[in-house]
Amino acid sequence: MRRVTTAVLAVLATLAITLTLGVGPAGATADRLVAPAVAAAGIPIGQNMTGKATYYNDAGYGACGSQIDAARENLVAVSRQWWTTANPNNDPLCSGISVQVTYNGKTITVPVKDQCPSCDATHIDLSQAAFAQLASTDPATTPGVINVSWKFVSSNGGGTTPGGATGQITGLAGKCIGAAGGNSANGTAVDLYACVGSATQQWTLPGDATIRTAGKCMDVAGAGTTNGAKVQLYDCNGTAAQQWVYTSGRDLVNPNSNKCLDLTGNSSADFTKAQIWTCTGAANQKWSIPA
Repeated sequence: MRRVTTAVLAVLATLAITLTLGVGPAGATADRLVAPAVAAAGIPIGQNMTGKATYYNDAGYGACGSQIDAARENLVAVSRQWWTTANPNNDPLCSGISVQVTYNGKTITVPVKDQCPSCDATHIDLSQAAFAQLASTDPATTPGVINVSWKFVSSNGGGTTPGGATGQITGLAGKCIGAAGGNSANGTAVDLYACVGSATQQWTLPGDATIRTAGKCMDVAGAGTTNGAKVQLYDCNGTAAQQWVYTSGRDLVNPNSNKCLDLTGNSSADFTKAQIWTCTGAANQKWSIPA
């Protein structure tokens, strides 16, 4: 079995053990249990990547904590470099994130349900069922390794990457969020104010998971992941601190922190600052974005 419990992972982290568990059919990846590493980056939703795809056919519990059958179920395991939490079950990757894979003119989208300890950042390990939609898994006709293009996307039902519109983003009391004081300097707080039609209350959603105004991106200060981290304007730099997913429940979620855009103190007063906070479903985390 590819995956192990969090308790076992903790023991392995302490002992720094690496075990080889063997290989499946030709083309299937070798399975290893390794001490989890802290991820170097968040989830760059919508960013195109190229790399190799292999397949595996394990059954048991995946890294997201649910039972999987990779021989029959469409899913993907991604490099541990993309995981950001000590307990994989609580990782943002397990919250409505999929991988869109293109090979030889065909595209499939499969949910992230597992971790591939032996994969580098651009190597994905598809379930045998998913791989078979792109290429043969017959060892007589294929080596089981293909070069693909792929990207992280929001899963169906788990939210969408905002894109293709410009306009106001409104929250509590129908007020708008914008750059505090109409300022566009790096570090300017995002705050709530009566909608006045100012330039810094106009947000563009270009489809790359960023939200932009005045040539800057909505950003979590310092790529923070803790409750209360400031939301600000900053030069667009392609980091996970500037990625946002809009859910069917009208939340704006930063997948890197797995937290929601939130108004401090549940207040609708002018000048209320925006922050990230654990998603609660409360009204101060509900937003209407440009259609």
